[in-house]
Amino acid sequence: MSTEPSAEPPDAPKKGQGADWSKAMREAAPFIGVGSTMAGALGICLGAGYWLDAKMGTQPWFLLLGSGLGIFAGFYHLFKLVGGQKKK
Repeated sequence: MSTEPSAEPPDAPKKGQGADWSKAMREAAPFIGVGSTMAGALGICLGAGYWLDAKMGTQPWFLLLGSGLGIFAGFYHLFKLVGGQKKK
């Protein structure tokens, strides 16, 4: 029995695992920002609707219109992204 320590630490990635991780990150990258894109679209549209309602005194019509538009924009981006990935 040899008591010499090995050259690699026990938790070091095996050969080829780094390439697998890199490939997985490359494939997952477009999907990582989907949540923030949806939240951003909804937030901007809600903010614009709230501002228009305050300017025109039409509560809650522009707020409702903004929320619908923001939800549509977020899901449009999601479906466009998923549809583009299936073609590859």
